[in-house]
Amino acid sequence: MAAQPPRPRMPPLTALRAFEAAGRLGGFAPAAQELGVTPGAVTAHLKSLETLLGAALFERHHKGVTLTELGARVLPDFTAAFGALTAAVRQLETEAAPDVVRIATTPDLALLWLSPRLPALRAQGVRIVPVLVPNALAASGRADLGVFVETVAVGDGDPLVAVAAPGFVPSGASPRALRADQCLRLTGAMSAEDDWAAWLAAAGFGLEPGGAVHEQTALALEEAAHGAGILVILLPLAEGALKAGRLVEPFAIRAPGSRALRVRALADLSGHPRAQAVLRALTADHGAIR
Repeated sequence: MAAQPPRPRMPPLTALRAFEAAGRLGGFAPAAQELGVTPGAVTAHLKSLETLLGAALFERHHKGVTLTELGARVLPDFTAAFGALTAAVRQLETEAAPDVVRIATTPDLALLWLSPRLPALRAQGVRIVPVLVPNALAASGRADLGVFVETVAVGDGDPLVAVAAPGFVPSGASPRALRADQCLRLTGAMSAEDDWAAWLAAAGFGLEPGGAVHEQTALALEEAAHGAGILVILLPLAEGALKAGRLVEPFAIRAPGSRALRVRALADLSGHPRAQAVLRALTADHGAIR
């Protein structure tokens, strides 16, 4: 077999990935989220790439960045190339370990929703590997499936429920007896700003929640379970604590939410029957609790 000439040296792959992600997503910040690095790191990669090339790929202005004519012209080729590389890596992983299914999710969802379902899946001979990421964007190319909370149209979301520790609310009490300082507030990706407003509207009265604020969903649920107050939250996130009896719904009131837990394929699963089976199982399980 004739010797093949060595491939020409290329710019660093990390810099090329930063260019492709920033160009496709329209900015350095979303590219940083997808790549799991800081915006400063993306900026540094692109600056070094442009210096190496001796040409600008982005125009910087006060509203953000836009591709130069050169950047826009070559971006589709890089998107196709990284797409092909991702597909090749996924095929390699699937064929090397056909019983492994990688599921990307956030730490809160892994603890509150995915973890309780893993024993049943593993009992079927599936090796589940959770891939923890800060958000759905950062899961790109890293897993077979994704479990995330997404913004949806009001009415299509998961139900909002008010939960508290058993006995925190006296039996038969009216929700109108709630005090503002008892209303725990959740911020971040697992909630919407109007969750309390939506639940209060369903309850038929108004109140300005003034209780403790939490960004971590698991911590907010623990606070509620220890009697710190009442928390309005998406039902799938509180399901485990409700089933275990650590939390209860003191009022028979649920409201339509504007966010929903979704289980989605993040890659082509046509050659991965294990991942297809897990997707069906998790989707059916979630549908059963809505």
